[in-house]
Amino acid sequence: GLGGKKEDLGKIPVRQNLNETVFFYPNLLTDKDGNVTFEFTSPEALTQWKLMFLAHTKDARSAVLEKDVLTQKEFSVTPNYPRFLREGDELNLQSKLSSLVSQKLNGTAQLQILDAFTNEDISGKFNLNEIQKAFSLAENGNEVVNWKLKVPNDVSSIIIKIVAKAGTFSDGEQKAIAVLPNRMLVTDAVPIFVKEGQ
Repeated sequence: GLGGKKEDLGKIPVRQNLNETVFFYPNLLTDKDGNVTFEFTSPEALTQWKLMFLAHTKDARSAVLEKDVLTQKEFSVTPNYPRFLREGDELNLQSKLSSLVSQKLNGTAQLQILDAFTNEDISGKFNLNEIQKAFSLAENGNEVVNWKLKVPNDVSSIIIKIVAKAGTFSDGEQKAIAVLPNRMLVTDAVPIFVKEGQ
């Protein structure tokens, strides 16, 4: 633990546009040497992308190009989100911390659970033993931090927000997760025969 000393991680920007597809019409023209340069905004997921280009000339000749592109940060958090939760679930929520820095990093990771509708911090309802965890990363190393939590009965949609800071490096990611009620919905189908005119 941190011996009661709380690190302030409230100002860390959080990545939340985790779309898996980007689509854009660059409408590009070549320069005199036949080269094309352009920029586009990528979603904030730190992952490998397959970039696909389709080019064509006015007389209908075309070419296709595929490239792999990596979006990464020197220091990053990669939460392992559940697809959904049920009321009463107990789980071990994990996040990987990764460093591409050639020095050891010591820092603090923090889990917050927000109400998806009001953005209010409701971490206290989830039986969290500690919200902040200390970690240390070897140079270019990975580490896993985990939090034990229990899902209460009175929430329907939450945002899981994990941020971490080590010296001048920081990262954060958040995602909305549905909480399903524990009541089972049972539908019974019964055939009913009705004669014409009844």
